[in-house]
Amino acid sequence: MTEPRIIARQDHPISRKDIDKDSLRVLYTLKDAGYEAYLVGGAVRDLLMGRKPKDFDVATDARPRDLRRLFRNSREVGRRFRIVHVFFGPKNVEVATLRSQAEPADDGYIDDDNQWGDLESDSWRRDFTVNALYYDIRDFAVIDHTGGMADLNAQLVRSIGDPFVRFREDPVRMLRAIKFAARFGYAIEAETEQALHDLAPEILKASRFRVIEEIFRIIGQANRHRGIEMLGRYGFLGILFPDWLDAVGEEGLAQVEDYFRAVDHEAQEDRHYALEILASGLFIPLLGEVDLQRDRFDRVAARVTDEVRRLSIRMDLPKRLVNSITELLRAQLYILFFHHLHNRVKRFVPSPWFDPAWRVHLLAFGHIADLEPVRALWMQSRRQLGTPIAGTIGGVDKRDIFSFRGKTGGGRHDGRNRPKVDDDDGDFGPSEITDDD
Repeated sequence: MTEPRIIARQDHPISRKDIDKDSLRVLYTLKDAGYEAYLVGGAVRDLLMGRKPKDFDVATDARPRDLRRLFRNSREVGRRFRIVHVFFGPKNVEVATLRSQAEPADDGYIDDDNQWGDLESDSWRRDFTVNALYYDIRDFAVIDHTGGMADLNAQLVRSIGDPFVRFREDPVRMLRAIKFAARFGYAIEAETEQALHDLAPEILKASRFRVIEEIFRIIGQANRHRGIEMLGRYGFLGILFPDWLDAVGEEGLAQVEDYFRAVDHEAQEDRHYALEILASGLFIPLLGEVDLQRDRFDRVAARVTDEVRRLSIRMDLPKRLVNSITELLRAQLYILFFHHLHNRVKRFVPSPWFDPAWRVHLLAFGHIADLEPVRALWMQSRRQLGTPIAGTIGGVDKRDIFSFRGKTGGGRHDGRNRPKVDDDDGDFGPSEITDDD
């Protein structure tokens, strides 16, 4: 039994006014019923960093059956370990019972950790120290069993326990280490970093769905250019997407990083982009060098379309997302080939595809001075519409990558951040981008 570090309310910056009101309601309901109740994980970490959390999760010693009796507006979810979602309109607060730190088997692995536990055991079974901090609603203190406060202050991502064991238990934790280090600009603790280098091939043993989801969370967060660089440096891009990496090459990978660096700069200016525009950055290098005098639009566009679709199958990307990517890339070629043809420009500019395609162009090629005359011709026509250029969304795109599996492309979004690109209804599609006028 180790003594935790207790950070009293006066010694940390977390205030109840910064906590989601429905999460506070859950915490107080649990406390008033005599249960332990803690705000946990990323929410505590972000509040200590002065950031606004995207989720507020709660941990308690109440069992799921007790939670269901206490919260009528709830349901149990999960198979191996039951948690409870408490609903407030379209929103839910996730409440989990404290879990035990299961004893590893003779080979060092934990096969079954789905036992009820206490605060200390729950702390030690989490992934990284900065994610194992608890805010106690009873006295507003922060409780730290694993050294998370020290690592937060030192800006370190450190695995809880032996990283070689923990990463083998769940290889996706390696991608999560990169995600947190990239997002916050943190360093990775030496032993944790060595495990990343040595165990990268283990990622192939993880669920492909979880892997792709984590990769796109890296692309969708702040400092995504650093995330791509780290995925390459530790070998994950070559292991997960070898065909894609061969196709873009070393120079192309640098171009992808530059694209996401431009996206990061835009985000700092509070301009955010839909997942379709972000994902297009992965394939920008496939456009290659274009000779406007010798090449034909339809041939180059067909080559790019075929290559994107071939690679995307190997990358397990959803077809609906790939359809949008190919149209946005074909649009880049359209902008280059037909900028001098007035009728072409006049027809394309009012289409729902132009503004998002223009955003991709600026992110990928806006720094190229030689293309300024091309941009001037397109903008001359675009200004005549008298409307602001669209293609941005109201905040970070919260949709899950696999929401694109469905017909409607649903997922975790609130409608306001839904992109304006629609590959079913727009008049700028495969039949519109041709070379036969």
